[in-house]
Amino acid sequence: MLRDSTTDPLRIDSLPIGNGLLGLTLCPGKKGDSVNGGAWDRDLDVDLDVIKAWGATAVLSLIEDHEFDLLSVSGLSDAAKSRGMDWYHFPIRDLDVPTPEAMEAWRHLSPRLHKTLENGGRVLVHCRGGLGRAGTVAALLLVERGCSATQAMANVRAARPGAIETQVQERLVVAHGRHEELRFIRLHASLLGGAIGDSLGAEIEFLSLAEIRHRYPSGIKDLLPHMGLRGAITDDTQMTLFTAEGIIRALIRSVQKGICNPPSVIHHALLRWYKTQGGKPKVQTDDVGLIEDPRLWVCRAPGNTCLSSLGASAYFGDAARNSSKGCGTIMRVVPVALMFPRDQVRRMAIDTSALTHGHVTGQLAAAAWAEMLADVAAGAALEESATRTAEMYAQLDGGEETVQAIQAALAAPRDGAGETVESLGGGWTAEEALSIALYACLTGNSFEEALAIAVTHGGDSDSTGAITGNMLGLLDPAAVLRHRWPEIVEGSDLVTRLVRDFRRLSSDIDAAEELFQYYPGG
Repeated sequence: MLRDSTTDPLRIDSLPIGNGLLGLTLCPGKKGDSVNGGAWDRDLDVDLDVIKAWGATAVLSLIEDHEFDLLSVSGLSDAAKSRGMDWYHFPIRDLDVPTPEAMEAWRHLSPRLHKTLENGGRVLVHCRGGLGRAGTVAALLLVERGCSATQAMANVRAARPGAIETQVQERLVVAHGRHEELRFIRLHASLLGGAIGDSLGAEIEFLSLAEIRHRYPSGIKDLLPHMGLRGAITDDTQMTLFTAEGIIRALIRSVQKGICNPPSVIHHALLRWYKTQGGKPKVQTDDVGLIEDPRLWVCRAPGNTCLSSLGASAYFGDAARNSSKGCGTIMRVVPVALMFPRDQVRRMAIDTSALTHGHVTGQLAAAAWAEMLADVAAGAALEESATRTAEMYAQLDGGEETVQAIQAALAAPRDGAGETVESLGGGWTAEEALSIALYACLTGNSFEEALAIAVTHGGDSDSTGAITGNMLGLLDPAAVLRHRWPEIVEGSDLVTRLVRDFRRLSSDIDAAEELFQYYPGG
């Protein structure tokens, strides 16, 4: 007995990702024999109308070229587009996984899908039966948003029983999400924690403490929509991602050339970010890597000091000529802390801070926080590290304000009150941001509580939230990676990709040649 679109209406199983939904189903309009049950004689127009009514803004077809004729759906692409839906084709052989060449194409396709989902859109994924290939791609998207491979596959199978059919498909999902070594787990959690803290504080950055309490009498307990997008990141996370990309480029250049000045390569990366904010660098930059992602071209109140100093740069590595000690140094320092060898952290933090901020306090506060991050990542207790850091920086020229900020955080009553936080400053300068972040980490009893303390004040809430989140990701990686927020926060797939590429480069020097196409030059 034939089964058609009337006897068997199209079933779409939904999976929440970002702020949107990912739908999984069989091939719309398919005709022909079926492995299970009677043959299919579906109507393409009826099925696509169902998909459109479900709310799909994009359709991702995973069937191979020959399957369009085999299933009698050669008009699928045009029919989807005629209904106002974007259509993408990512062919995978039945019961198999994408080829290595296809996975290179996936690097360019998946950010488009993540952007749609982050913006609350709905993406419909189908293969022939909606199980093996569709389930595998759904799991890949979840892994890219910070979900573990095991949990990603469980989530997909809970939404669509029978999904991810073969061992080779399971192995691909596991390989795609592999960050076993504790070092990379912590890096991943720290970067995601920072993005979450940034997002949590973005909407309230310019509100007074009284205004925050009036608008949110129960406190800040969830990610707030910012500029129309729940989970939106700001320039803090944007610059952090570009800094991480610059470090990866510097490592590749060191392998290939045998010599490299990392601050210059990181400067090049920051200048690419500057272009996304409408700037026109005086030096020539390339347009490869993160700069290709349209999500990073959104201006979310970038700091004037960072913009003006990058705009004035005459060459890569050109130090800023200003007297600013703003928090633009410390908000992006976590990649320096966790991606360079420990004995290079202080020097690199100072040198890369100097690219945008000329005041010694801005540079040393960033370096002090970077050293604390590096020590906690290695197993040190935060309070002990902070005490030891204050003692060391008391011996450095210009370290007085940084030491005072650390000591103020250590001495403040651990009540978590907004007034106590504000006694440490507004977070607009690097040493104040350090003080608030340190205090929040020492005071909060959970990931959510510490972040709420860090952002609930009348100052630079997104920056203090970001650097607090960086440290919290090291103190309790599981609390970050297993939280619901990484799947929502904007650009979490980019964090995952950077960590994965850094891991590959760190464990396999030969990977430098392959990764060069994504991280070229310096």
